[in-house]
Amino acid sequence: MMKKVEDNPLPRTTYYMMDTKALPLRNIQYLIREALTKTDKAEIKSIVRKELETELKAKLSKAIEEEVAKALKDKSTKDEIGEISKKIIKKLYKDLSYHHPYIIDRIKV
Repeated sequence: MMKKVEDNPLPRTTYYMMDTKALPLRNIQYLIREALTKTDKAEIKSIVRKELETELKAKLSKAIEEEVAKALKDKSTKDEIGEISKKIIKKLYKDLSYHHPYIIDRIKV
């Protein structure tokens, strides 16, 4: 049975926290709200953010590696990479031969 608040010499919040039989979940929620300050909340946010970032980085890098490995095993992707490389080499050769012929002259065969 609960005592009246007036009979109790403790402050009202302390008396509220002492009544653990009536509403334990409510008391726990009250204690949690009272115990957390703004700095505590900020610290919790930063800890959660760091944990999420590390977890996401690990999962993301693993997923990217798997997708790239799948793509490079495909024959059509290899052919496409080969065609792009050929175009780049041709353009580089043209640029070197027209604008910098001395570079080609320096190549020893």
